[in-house]
Amino acid sequence: MSVADELTRISAAKTDIKRAINAKGGTLVNEKINEYAAAIDNLLPEEFGFRVRFIDYDGTILKTMYIADGESANPPENPQHEGMIFQGWNCGLDDIHGHRDIGAIFTTESGACEFDVRMEIPTGLTVTFYPYIESGTLTIDWGNGSSDEISATGKQTVSFTYADYGTYTIKMKISDGGSWYIPDYFCQGSNGNYYLIAARIADIRQMSSYAFQYKYGLRTISMDRNLTSMGEQIFYECRALVAIVFPDSLTSIGRYSMQYCYGLSRIVFSDSITIIPEQICYNCYTLDGVTFPDGITEIQYGAFQYCHSLSYVHFPNTLTTIREYVFRYCYPLRDVRFPDSLTFLGEYAFNECFSIEEITLPDSITSMGGYVFHTCRNLRRINVPSNWISIPNGFCYRCNSLESIEIPENITYIGDEAFYECYRLTEVRFHADIATIRSGSFRYCRAMRDYYCYRTTPPSLTSSNVFNDIPGSCVIWVPKSTDRTVLTAYKTASNWSNYANYMKEMEE
Repeated sequence: MSVADELTRISAAKTDIKRAINAKGGTLVNEKINEYAAAIDNLLPEEFGFRVRFIDYDGTILKTMYIADGESANPPENPQHEGMIFQGWNCGLDDIHGHRDIGAIFTTESGACEFDVRMEIPTGLTVTFYPYIESGTLTIDWGNGSSDEISATGKQTVSFTYADYGTYTIKMKISDGGSWYIPDYFCQGSNGNYYLIAARIADIRQMSSYAFQYKYGLRTISMDRNLTSMGEQIFYECRALVAIVFPDSLTSIGRYSMQYCYGLSRIVFSDSITIIPEQICYNCYTLDGVTFPDGITEIQYGAFQYCHSLSYVHFPNTLTTIREYVFRYCYPLRDVRFPDSLTFLGEYAFNECFSIEEITLPDSITSMGGYVFHTCRNLRRINVPSNWISIPNGFCYRCNSLESIEIPENITYIGDEAFYECYRLTEVRFHADIATIRSGSFRYCRAMRDYYCYRTTPPSLTSSNVFNDIPGSCVIWVPKSTDRTVLTAYKTASNWSNYANYMKEMEE
């Protein structure tokens, strides 16, 4: 075989591999060899089993494996970092029932909280901290031979000015038997938005609200197993932060914690977290996927709204509630599988998730807000749970690719704009239980061929625009009756009369 023939064969093979990867939901764009591993790693095909990834504190993927339901995960060798001690993994490794990200937890070799700061301006940098001392003496090593000791209790103010350019490691350690924590607005300084580049939290139980907000240069953080609570907006707009691994000791995370962390690509929740708080990752543009471990019961308002790179999520069988706007504008989100434990879906929860093609709603859902799947343009299939009696407002609003919908016999009510602009719908059947069809429910369903109405008395149409823009060839079929009494009732009923010319009796 000539060199040219061999190159042609290799090129064709690469194209075939690319096609196979993307057919499984991959995201391979080019055909460069160094991109294939990452593209394959991002796949979540069920036939491979559940994907388990072991992730270092800095976001590095240490190992990826696939296991069957209920099996145990086999961890990699314990990760090693200079000056850090590996404490273990933040999630259990046994009896795994879904895709799972598992994070490495570290404490510091020194036993102190350590902060790396970088002096970037020639005139000097003043760093100010506000530690809260409950008892004991806090020693602060400024990393250049200077140190301070603070014995007073309560919130303290301590500052230091660096004269020379460089990177310094500040260490804060409490005396034996003492305790301290990181309070609100803990970290400040001249040029303060940029100077802090890394933090390693050790031997404290609490980090309060706004502690590291606006630290644009903060890239990595590790948190050890002493930490139990974290306040709101703690890493607000830390634009360079690449990853967060929550320790399994942490039971409480505040609202807006990682809001506007534009560089955050990986977040690893622990088994101890039960509630994902409001807008925790709002506008985290590069976050590519999230797995929620068993124990999560609720995802609160707007938690992942505007996460424009989010392509997959895994929900555990403990999840009961997804609040409003949670995954709004997560454009690449494609594989959404709801657990049988889910009871509530909030309004606009998946608004403009363009890549979702199929949704199966479990019968466990007893309450659902309006416009949950608003403008999911590629949604082709969705079910209405058999135990529902009503379809909420905007249920499939502007789901332009929806091909069919089966309305269960027990449905009595269809909400406003439920199937507005569902361009590809061709047939809808209204069973005898239907009593009310709200405004604009089937407006602009321009491919519709047949509406079948099995109720002998016309359901209430609350507006004259329910079927607006109906195609000229469409037929509204009504039950056949003696002397066409049912047909006459439909043709003369309020708001039905607008569509009298489309009506025909069903064949026997």
